[in-house]
Amino acid sequence: MATDGGTDDAGRFWQDDEPTRAQAALDPGPGWPQPSPETSWDDWIVQPTPPAGPGPLPVTPSAGAPTAGASMAPPPGSHGGPPWTAIVAAVAAGVLLLGAGGAALWFFGPDGEPAAGPPSTSTPATTVTATPPPTTTVTSTATPPPTTTVTTTAAPPSAAEQLSDKRDESLARLDTDGDWAVSLSAKQDGTRDDRQVTSSGSHVFRLPDILQLHEGYESTYAWADVYLLKAEDLGSTVGADDDKIWMTIVDPGWLTTREDAEAWCAVEFSWLSGDDLDNACYPRQLRAP
Repeated sequence: MATDGGTDDAGRFWQDDEPTRAQAALDPGPGWPQPSPETSWDDWIVQPTPPAGPGPLPVTPSAGAPTAGASMAPPPGSHGGPPWTAIVAAVAAGVLLLGAGGAALWFFGPDGEPAAGPPSTSTPATTVTATPPPTTTVTSTATPPPTTTVTTTAAPPSAAEQLSDKRDESLARLDTDGDWAVSLSAKQDGTRDDRQVTSSGSHVFRLPDILQLHEGYESTYAWADVYLLKAEDLGSTVGADDDKIWMTIVDPGWLTTREDAEAWCAVEFSWLSGDDLDNACYPRQLRAP
């Protein structure tokens, strides 16, 4: 169909879509339907549905487009040949089949069992031996049980031992120069004295009672020399039991005669006289036996 300008709009339309030489080289082959000379390209082109409206829109034909009823013969330069597209597809399918078969053979092995995997190329694990921390040894020292100290207290010396000690001490300082002194007690173990009593009120004197009586005189006449002797230690005493009689001797230090000793006794025991005074205070001369 011609336009007012005298040009064929259909020829301009097909000019834009003219197959290139590269496209013409690909012969679709006998498997593809070919347009017959009686069939136009218009029958193969899907015609767009015109939009609804007052009238059809003008279509501007492309330059060089083939006119209606043009021949569907291949463009110049093309010629008949083998179907390359099908060959390429068949070759690709064969390659894929061969690859799949080789993969299956590698995985399962020739006997159908799964083939062993490729040898491991990983680096063998390095064994790291951890150094244990230093061991702290706690030594527990058992606390020994408390030592029980048994203190054995020696029994106090007996009255006989104490009397003996006092006698030794007295002999060490006794001066037998012939001066006079007085005897305030002369008793042996078991002596009964009706004129004197013990601290317990008895008239019988045992060794503890004799010791206690002597210590009482030591306290009363602390200003004078007080001795504890046996009767045998002085030459002025005579008797069968001189080795058993304990005597307490007091030496004021200024008695030179017997009279001086008697006068001292009368003053110290003024409430006594006669045998009672002699029993309580009797003169003794200090001389060696």
